[in-house]
Formats: sequence, structure tokens, C-alpha cells
Amino acid sequence: MKRLRGVLLATLCLVAGASSHAAEEKRVRIATLYDYPPFGFYEDGRAPPILEVVVPPGSDAGRFQGYSWDIVRESFHAQGYTIELAITHWARAMASVKEGNVELLYPTGMNTERLAYFSYSESPVNDAAFLVYVNQDTDIEWQGLASLEGKTIGMVRGYNFGDEWSEQEGISKYPLNSIEQGFRMLQRGRLDGFAGYETNWDYVLKEMGLQGSFDKLPGFGSSKEYVVGLQDNPDTERLLRDFEAGLQAIQENGEYQRIVERWR
Repeated sequence: MKRLRGVLLATLCLVAGASSHAAEEKRVRIATLYDYPPFGFYEDGRAPPILEVVVPPGSDAGRFQGYSWDIVRESFHAQGYTIELAITHWARAMASVKEGNVELLYPTGMNTERLAYFSYSESPVNDAAFLVYVNQDTDIEWQGLASLEGKTIGMVRGYNFGDEWSEQEGISKYPLNSIEQGFRMLQRGRLDGFAGYETNWDYVLKEMGLQGSFDKLPGFGSSKEYVVGLQDNPDTERLLRDFEAGLQAIQENGEYQRIVERWR
């Protein structure tokens, strides 16, 4: 009987220990987009409607990669978090956080509309410079965004180009599903221009073998992009604080600089 009690006690201790470990495990659910190179992209440029990957500390997300993903992953891993990552297109990623299916979203630019419902990390994960790509025979004479009045300008659905862009009602803004689609339509003369983020759009042009095929109009603004969560989610501020603490940790241990050099 004593031996049986000892076995039962040992079993209970193991169960209690396992339960305690499970309770202490830190997890964060994050959404991002799959077609945003070099900041985040699926290896072959394609992905299913939504791909969900569990990424414990010390592991990666398989064929998904990118500069901003490295920053976000290593920052949360430094804080002991397992990341539940949802990789999809931007509109669905935005919907996922708004509907409460995930807790955080990145990389997210800042504008007046988004500031009404998102809380932002203090530190950005990348920058985006806004400009319009045009065919080399364009008749647009640049005098600011007003120069685009009456023109059909492509833009990827849900992307942020700042408040000034949003206020331009004379531009016919043509919604697109991908960067590649925008350049193909521009190439065929179906658009007068294609609004984009210079670093990302140039990367895609290189991958498409279309470097030098288009001209760029002067920039009309820029935005740093952040990790965000809903203001009315009670976990948002804690998760953003933990991201910042993890970011500081990887800056101090040299991992941040290794990421910068990898993607330079």
C-alpha cells in the first residue's frame, strides 16, 4: 500500500509539473502577408489562402522568410514566446486581427484611420517609401499627387500610402491583388501608373526580370511600419511591451545586427 501511495504521489507530481509548464508557456498569434519581399515572403511567391505555422523558440517558419519576420520572430523568441503565425494576403491578415482571430499584425503603416483602432509598437520593423511607377512614355508631368488627377493608378488592396493619398478623390485608384499583377497591367498599358513602396517593388521587379522597364515618379511620402494590435484587446499592450523588450535583447546580444547584415 505504501508503495502504491508513493507511485500515486509521484504521478501526481509529474502531472502537476506538466500542468504548471503548460500554464507557463507563452504564445502569441500573429498575422502577416506572404508577398512582401524582402520584408516577408513565401519562397516561391505563392501560398495557400492562409498558412498557419507554429514556431517555437529556436525554430523558423519553413519556406516563409524575410527581414521583418526575422526581427519579429527573434524578438518574441528572446522573450520565450512560441509564435502561431498566420501567413496570408494583406486584406485577410487585416481582417484576422480585426476579427480577433490573431492578436497582432505586422508590418503595418500608420495613418489616421488605423490610429483610431490600432495600438502600435514603439519601434518599427521596416520603412516604406511611397512613389508611383510609370511606363517610360508616360505623359504625366509630376507636380505632386495632383498630377495624377484623372489617371488610373493601381494599388494593392489595403496598402497604406498616407493621408494625402487617401484624400485624393480625383485619382482613379484601381485595386490589385499583388505587386506582380500591378506591373503586368502597367506593362500592358492598362494602368497609367502603379503606386508602390520602393524597396519592395524594386525587389519584385528584379525577381520578374523587369529591372529598368519602368520609370519612377518622385516620392510622395513614406511610412515606418510596425507591429500592431487592437486597442480594445486587453492583451495588446502587454504583447507589444514584450516585443519591445525582446527587440532590445536582440540588439544587445548582436542578433539584430546579424539580421540587418543578412538582408543588406
